[in-house]
Amino acid sequence: MNVLCLSGKVIGSSLALELVETFLVSHFRGAPRHRRRLAKVRALENEKTQTRQGTRKCTM
Repeated sequence: MNVLCLSGKVIGSSLALELVETFLVSHFRGAPRHRRRLAKVRALENEKTQTRQGTRKCTM
């Protein structure tokens, strides 16, 4: 999961278009640090899903 944020006050439309096009054609390289980050996101998503389904117990 990647997010691209561009400021309209700082970046002109032609540069913004070039940046978006480059972003969209970029490929996942699978570096260990990226895989760790994805695992963290996946764990958070799973935790949130379990909480919604009521399968997670509150420890408070």
